[in-house]
Amino acid sequence: MRVDRVRHERIKCALRISGSSFSDIAAELGIKPHSVSEVSLGTSRSRRVERALATALSTPVETLFDDRYGDQHDLET
Repeated sequence: MRVDRVRHERIKCALRISGSSFSDIAAELGIKPHSVSEVSLGTSRSRRVERALATALSTPVETLFDDRYGDQHDLET
């Protein structure tokens, strides 16, 4: 997996501006904040977390994680 620190920091910043955080996303999903951070950073993959982050930022998941959703079949799973 490709680590993308720039995207990670952009996501964190955008969440802060919107009044949210990795902790908030994690609480909604019933997981640990570290898990959300790993997905944002790119060291882990979870479509559920990716979708939650995209939803929180009102951004299509394929735009937020364009390197992960390049193929149409990835959007269906």
